[in-house]
Amino acid sequence: MRKKWALMAIASLFVSPAPGLAAPERVDTADTAARLDRLELRITGDRAGLRASELLSYHRVAGGVVACMRAAGRPIRTPPFVSRYDGFTDADLGFGAGRGSVFDSITDRGRRAILNELAAARAARAGTLQEPWGPVRPADVAALNRCTAPYQHRTYPDFEPPDGVYRLSGLPGLLGPIERDPAVVAAMKPYRACMKVRFGYDVTERTDFLYTPRISYRDAPVDGRPPNAAWTRGIRQIHAAFDADASCRLPAYRLAMRMLAPRIGPWKRQHREELDTVRAAWKQRVAEAHDLPQSIP
Repeated sequence: MRKKWALMAIASLFVSPAPGLAAPERVDTADTAARLDRLELRITGDRAGLRASELLSYHRVAGGVVACMRAAGRPIRTPPFVSRYDGFTDADLGFGAGRGSVFDSITDRGRRAILNELAAARAARAGTLQEPWGPVRPADVAALNRCTAPYQHRTYPDFEPPDGVYRLSGLPGLLGPIERDPAVVAAMKPYRACMKVRFGYDVTERTDFLYTPRISYRDAPVDGRPPNAAWTRGIRQIHAAFDADASCRLPAYRLAMRMLAPRIGPWKRQHREELDTVRAAWKQRVAEAHDLPQSIP
């Protein structure tokens, strides 16, 4: 608990710019992180937009496959609608900590990874995780393949975002130059030694280390079931790994955030038309899904 509060306190510190850097005299790293999160949500979708996309995809894909199979006179299970984002809030959908970037959140503590396992548990409970169409008889496989082909054999949670999201989601020209800056590179150099000496972790690649499976959806506490020992142990391991990563990355993170702060505004102005188009597309999806039922007749 002491480590968690220490990280939260550090994230809110004001830091002074290094000599020679064109940056505000004082930069609030927590505020810059919040601005980065808001920009990410604007591009990759907030909870409402993502959930609306799922529901639209459910009616298009699941509805289309079920109608096709019925027209062919074949039995088919109608999958229920289960949103992976039911346990998420917008605060869980910002920049996050899964990019292997110096900008990864220092307060995430693996929450998104945990929420993903909980979502998988809900899907498994509903029977949509591994066999969304239910058991399929060998005689019906060819028909099912024909019916799923128009959707590239994908299931409804695997939807495409609006046009322009992929182009903007990497924030081209904004983060890359900072990550490659010699000062930031130098600030990250002690990272591996810090992880080994202070915390006992051998880290070759940060993302692989952070997202090493430590919990399983099979142990997830859903349906009112209390967390079992494996889940509780895994959560502790996730928190420890993410806390260590944040601690050892903190000097580079603070420097990178200081350099980022004055660049977010100009980048948004440069890409304003694209950002507005993408945001409008997400809002359109929310409007289209507003009156859709969460089931297929």
